[in-house]
Amino acid sequence: MFVVAFAALLAPMLLWALASPLMSVPDEPSHAIRAAAVVRGQIASIPWEKNPALTRADVPKYVAHAHELTCYAFRPDISAGCMRPVQGNPIETVTTGTSAGLNSPVYYALVGLPTLVIQGTPALYAMRGVNAVLCAAALAIMIMQLLQLPRSRWVLLTTFVSVTPMVLYLGGSMNPNGLEIAAAGALFATLVVTARTRASRRILWERAALVAVSAGLLMSTRSIALLWVLIIIGVALLFADRRVVLDLLRSSAAWVAIAVSAIAGALTVLWYLTPSTFAEQPNAGVGTTPTVEFFTMFFRTLDFSDGLVGFFGWVDTPSPAFSVIVWSFAVVGALVAAVAWGSRRGRLAVLVLALVMVLVPALTQTILISTVGNIWQGRYMLAMFVCLMVVAGLAIDDSDQAPTVSIQLRRFTIAALVLVSTGQVFSFVSTLRRYVVSVNGDIEALFNTPQWQPPLGWIALMVLLALSVAAAAVLTYREAMNAEHRLEMERPHIGSPIPATSEPLNGSKASR
Repeated sequence: MFVVAFAALLAPMLLWALASPLMSVPDEPSHAIRAAAVVRGQIASIPWEKNPALTRADVPKYVAHAHELTCYAFRPDISAGCMRPVQGNPIETVTTGTSAGLNSPVYYALVGLPTLVIQGTPALYAMRGVNAVLCAAALAIMIMQLLQLPRSRWVLLTTFVSVTPMVLYLGGSMNPNGLEIAAAGALFATLVVTARTRASRRILWERAALVAVSAGLLMSTRSIALLWVLIIIGVALLFADRRVVLDLLRSSAAWVAIAVSAIAGALTVLWYLTPSTFAEQPNAGVGTTPTVEFFTMFFRTLDFSDGLVGFFGWVDTPSPAFSVIVWSFAVVGALVAAVAWGSRRGRLAVLVLALVMVLVPALTQTILISTVGNIWQGRYMLAMFVCLMVVAGLAIDDSDQAPTVSIQLRRFTIAALVLVSTGQVFSFVSTLRRYVVSVNGDIEALFNTPQWQPPLGWIALMVLLALSVAAAAVLTYREAMNAEHRLEMERPHIGSPIPATSEPLNGSKASR
């Protein structure tokens, strides 16, 4: 199932990578420069003489030119046709600066690899491709692990909802936020499965390796990812089977995973604790009192929800209203169903992550407001949003109160998948329009007088995206119905003693 899920996720990410003009993702020029520098051995963050707020980077000129490709940034009325090619020798090494110098170098060492073997525009697209492969693989691991649960009908559907257009968009970019989201999902799903189902020695070592790798990758993305790891561990333990956990504590595989993850965490903390001498670049809001900022962020929680669905470009291209409405209903429906039908532990996990979604942005901004000002964006919580949607599905699957799949519910599920898939296409086409003819360009101009064209052309990319999303929806529906069929076959045995290898003890009748 990993290969199928990986292909289903990689395809739309690569299409987003082609549909988005180079450097159209927030801070993508700085991430590209940082990646090209790190892969060439420039790991230490040294202030650039021309701008002490940036990290010095000696990179090929075509990479340094990334800053010149953002002529349309913050200007949705300008298409991507304003971009100009690099002048002079594109492979000449030049000195420039990057704002990503304080981030861990691990992510950049991976994404920057293509610049060592290819050059120019193909290298920049290949860097996006590497990020897409990493993100698709991590999310495929999440799905593969969830399918190993005895009950996975509803969690597959809520996981489909969790992969918003913004998740796919960031997956097809050069931005550690994409890998942060995907690695968080992989780590959470693997920990849940490991802590509630017994496995053979081989499978246990496989899970231990996945935990260590996903935790390491997650911590290598952004500093706040260290907090995500702690939250993920705590919430995963809410779904644990005590007897399985006790067995794990006697397993060498589990202790190796803990040790490797702890070492990766310690190295990450050491990196962020290294004193920096960069000049500060404060944003708007500096001087606001912490108390005012906390309550401002608290009451603005839902204002950031657009960033969970899709706020593309340099935060200048929102998803169309249709996509936002569809995801709003899907998310609210999943959470209401989890509270109404979910298991006791599942409802508690939903509550914990819901509080995280509300409090972390408020507390983070309260801490940073006096030094760097307002920096928060909705996409920063996507890692926890994916976990929240997975938890909602787990909560319903764990309960015997959830409704069986009737003809009506099957039709409702199909309709929901169609609407969510259509929302994906709408967001994709809306973003393409913004870059092909600008937001002011009409439909006739989009077809007849495009000012910019992505590789393969926007029509071909739109058709391929629609086909890939439709295929993913069909696969999700089929697997969810297969899970329901397996559950129906086992229903006569529910209520009799069930070994921990078959059914986790999480508040269902089997555990009482």
